[in-house]
Amino acid sequence: MRPIFILIVLFLSCFQLIARKTTVTTASAINNGSWAAGDTIVMKNGLWTNQTISINATGTQLQPVVLQAETVGNVILNGSSKLAIGGSYIVVSGLYFLNGTLSGSAVVEFRSNKDATNCTLKNTAIVNYNPALNTVDSKWVSIFGKNNTVDRCSFENKTNSGTLLVVWLTSGVTVNHAITNNYFGFRNSNLDANGDELNGQEIIRIGDSSTSMTTANVTVSGNFFEKCNGEIEVISNKSCGNLYTNNLFLECKGMLTLRHGNNCTVAGNYFFGNGVSESGGVRIIGENHKVYNNYFENLKGTGYRAALCMVRGKENSALNEYFQVKNALVAFNTMVNCAQAFSINYNSSSSLTLPPINSVIAHNHVYNTNSNNYNVTIDQNYVAGMSVTWKNNLMNLGKYSDFSYNSTQVITGKDAKMTLVGTKINMYEPISTTALSTYVTNEYNDFATDIRGRNRILNSKLPGASDVNGNVSASMPEKKLVGAAFFNNPTTAISTVFLNDVMKYKIANNKVQFYSNLKGNLSIVNLSGTCVYQTNMVPDSNYVVQLEKAVYLFSFKTENKIATQKIIINE
Repeated sequence: MRPIFILIVLFLSCFQLIARKTTVTTASAINNGSWAAGDTIVMKNGLWTNQTISINATGTQLQPVVLQAETVGNVILNGSSKLAIGGSYIVVSGLYFLNGTLSGSAVVEFRSNKDATNCTLKNTAIVNYNPALNTVDSKWVSIFGKNNTVDRCSFENKTNSGTLLVVWLTSGVTVNHAITNNYFGFRNSNLDANGDELNGQEIIRIGDSSTSMTTANVTVSGNFFEKCNGEIEVISNKSCGNLYTNNLFLECKGMLTLRHGNNCTVAGNYFFGNGVSESGGVRIIGENHKVYNNYFENLKGTGYRAALCMVRGKENSALNEYFQVKNALVAFNTMVNCAQAFSINYNSSSSLTLPPINSVIAHNHVYNTNSNNYNVTIDQNYVAGMSVTWKNNLMNLGKYSDFSYNSTQVITGKDAKMTLVGTKINMYEPISTTALSTYVTNEYNDFATDIRGRNRILNSKLPGASDVNGNVSASMPEKKLVGAAFFNNPTTAISTVFLNDVMKYKIANNKVQFYSNLKGNLSIVNLSGTCVYQTNMVPDSNYVVQLEKAVYLFSFKTENKIATQKIIINE
């Protein structure tokens, strides 16, 4: 055993000699460095203005090359600063892209001299990073290569045209990326001359029309989407074999849209509309999609933007048009107080004539507290040949448009005994005496758990997303627990953030301390626009403000400079 021990010690000693930790202050030091597996590159705290970073390196799974902030959130990149990652097993962490003006290219690109493979972007924020002209089309994150991950990052206030995050595909190449535990927030639409949403303002797009028949095998999970209102497609699926699971959509005027491609799964997601107009759920186009265990509440969209829409297809569809829905399975979903739970065979164009076929809508639960909402609407245009099997769907109140059903397809008038259960965002679930327990099924044994991870009894699974048996083992995404820790939940990480050369602040519990070496006006407003604090700051003085638990925006204006930032007080 002793010779083996000596070899291990020698190996570890050699590794420690080879691996380096290097502190850098400019992009050129990163770009021109010769980095090896195990190296750590530390970006010095402070402002990085107009810095084009291009890291090219080859790490290993056990010894990645790491590019990190000296202190998470204290490396502030602005102006035209951007980052390109090329090579394998590179981990980038802790950066803060804030108030930039980069135009026409991606802020972060998983490609430099070559595509990235097995690389990770994590604990990083991109906020208000927009060109002067909103009509300029640019992306914030472009993912090339294979097996890359974007995890626990925050993205907020993209105002210009162009998808926020794009997965780029090569025909026939399965990429296996993961987009996990991120926060996406506050995107509004750019409109055309008629006041309509411009196309191409999605939050996430996986593939494009030309590569839509390629199996991408991308996982999108654990993400939180808040007020993402760029266009009807919050997520635009344009490839095959992708998984969307345990994501939460809050007050988004759009949908998770299976726009192109086949064989995708949408399972265990939460859609809370809170009565916002045009808020929607899932739109299905293409073949062999599965939509199950999802929860939809108070969505006000109809037609394309219904809680669940199956679109009518086009004969001999081109790649960028509408393929017929075939072999879709929609099962074990719960719709609560949605303006239109199911919109089937819908399309606004008379050139689309192919209705959904060989599809199943089964064991879903539509629950309304009044009779004003539409449970099912079927567009009667070109309905001949439609084959959608309905079975064992419980719907208590609500209306139907052009839909006839029997008692095995839709069960009405039963008391589901739904109650709010105290999840992070309150949702409705049945209690043990629910009428759902009378209409159980032994079908679909591969759907073995419910939306919150409870084991279903395989021979008696309740309709809807939630069961009443077993222990909860999966949590809905929570805003303060996703994204970059220093951005969404600053009190759990750093206490000091340098915004730029005019202002810094510290947070301690519910008190914020501001400091600047310049003279200027400080103002703090809440999200309703009410000013809660304002003062003229004297240079080199500290100002402490006590704030209630809420989200605030502050601005500090000097004679020729301005700093702005969101503050979250959660104590």
